[in-house]
Amino acid sequence: MLLLAVETATEQGSVALWEEGYVVGELSLALPGAYLRHLLPAVDTLLTEAGRHLSQVRAVAVSQGPGNFTGLRIGMATVQALAFALQVPGVPVSTLEVIAARLPLRSEPVGVLVDAKRGEVYFGLFRCEGVTPLPLGEAERLPVRQLAARLHPPMVLTGPGLTVCEEVLKPLLPSGVAFAPPELRFPQAATLARLAWQRLSRGAGVSPAALFPTYLRPAL
Repeated sequence: MLLLAVETATEQGSVALWEEGYVVGELSLALPGAYLRHLLPAVDTLLTEAGRHLSQVRAVAVSQGPGNFTGLRIGMATVQALAFALQVPGVPVSTLEVIAARLPLRSEPVGVLVDAKRGEVYFGLFRCEGVTPLPLGEAERLPVRQLAARLHPPMVLTGPGLTVCEEVLKPLLPSGVAFAPPELRFPQAATLARLAWQRLSRGAGVSPAALFPTYLRPAL
């Protein structure tokens, strides 16, 4: 079964194809204005390069947020339209979980930060001892300066929000809180596809009408 994954929750987006447990292909969308102008052409290019056709897609996964408002709206609307047109299920996955899944097989918890603007971050904490993150509580929105009180070593921090607030956080953190390297801090469509595939295997796909983004704050 062919699954299309659309990741547009942060400024570094991507699209990927997943089939029978493997990534068939992935394309980056890390360009200014890329989602509005290039998302659907990127999907078409990805399918062509993989030797597949849109009619072969049997499920569509989307990064649900929290994240960039514009990116989430474009990604969700695109996936809804494709799912309706193809009459296939949608699979929403938390953006924080997608980011955490890039740091598997770790003994310490993984904290994920996504920039929420106005000096705030979206924060989620996960156990990543396996390849699938397990949430340790609900995602929340916090002022950056209140975040340090929630972080107890040992822990690894990751996410694009870490890049934004790294200099503010460093002097506030206790020893034993490590930072993931910059290239691992953004979500990837291939990782989203893997997590969505696991959900589909459990029958967790939803109708296109049931696809909604997670914002955690009113639109700015």
